[in-house]
Amino acid sequence: MNKTLIALAIAATLPVAAVADVTISGSLNTKYKNTGAVDTDSRLSVASSEVLANGMTATAGFSITADTDDDTENSGTATLAGDFGTLTVGSIDADGAFQAGDVGGAVSNTTESTSSTASSVYGIHYAGTVAGLSVAAQVNANTGPTGGGTAQTKSTQMSASYAMNGLVLGYAYASAAADDASTANHDGLHEGQTAVGASYTMGDLVVSVGKVNLKDTAVSPDALVSATYTLTADALTIVAQADNAPSGDYQLNLTYALTDSFSVSSEVDKGKTTTMVATYSAGDMTATVAKQDDGTTDASISLDYGNADLTIGRVGARAGSAGVGRADAAEYSHVSYSVAF
Repeated sequence: MNKTLIALAIAATLPVAAVADVTISGSLNTKYKNTGAVDTDSRLSVASSEVLANGMTATAGFSITADTDDDTENSGTATLAGDFGTLTVGSIDADGAFQAGDVGGAVSNTTESTSSTASSVYGIHYAGTVAGLSVAAQVNANTGPTGGGTAQTKSTQMSASYAMNGLVLGYAYASAAADDASTANHDGLHEGQTAVGASYTMGDLVVSVGKVNLKDTAVSPDALVSATYTLTADALTIVAQADNAPSGDYQLNLTYALTDSFSVSSEVDKGKTTTMVATYSAGDMTATVAKQDDGTTDASISLDYGNADLTIGRVGARAGSAGVGRADAAEYSHVSYSVAF
């Protein structure tokens, strides 16, 4: 082999840490249920960042996760940021570019499973802002973040939003579905979907309106108009939301902080189902009691030991909820211990 090629090969193997700041972090969580089940999840993450000679910032990172209830998932991401904006390749948010333009909140985030609102795919994402105008675009590959373990739909997304004096106008487009979009046009991305919206902020008042259209009008109504009203008055926060289709639903969320350490929140929707949550904090301890809309009650006490957290709780039975975010519908107690570094 040529000596020059040998030298280049040796240089390529030098650790990146020699020229960049590297951060290593991780976490381990173990949960024991009185049913006899033990669930252990772990994550190891490595991230590096370096300011280049031209003033741009290059970052790279990867995560290795292990879940006793799921397959091991490994993902990596690299970014390049500068005056032109930010370019990201690798594992990206499955609907990040679309959501950036859905300022009216007409379309909820895509879901990777029934227990998660976060989803990621392999792809390329770009975002940039100039004088109040923000644009975003991305290409989703046909592989999931596991590198092929989860089938995805190859697609493109683009969006634009403009902000001026509290008013934000936005437009978003997606060529195909992203993850598990349901039959409701406002739950996840579908083929040929667009969204337009506006949001206006004046002090504590936020009003937004969004409309979504679908290429396939057979998938529920072809348009959705929704409005959200948010008001904060001292310790009381009120959020009201309503939409015209497909269900004509409305929802009211109330949160009241009686003291710095004690708060109560409630959610009421069209079906008159109510969820109430009371939270009390004292030093390193946080206690929570939640009455669910099906009448069951959950309770937990968490202790914060810095990098370690201990949680003891009780989860009420969920009628008909087996397989939806839980392994079973039975009532159970649990003890969880988490360590992060």
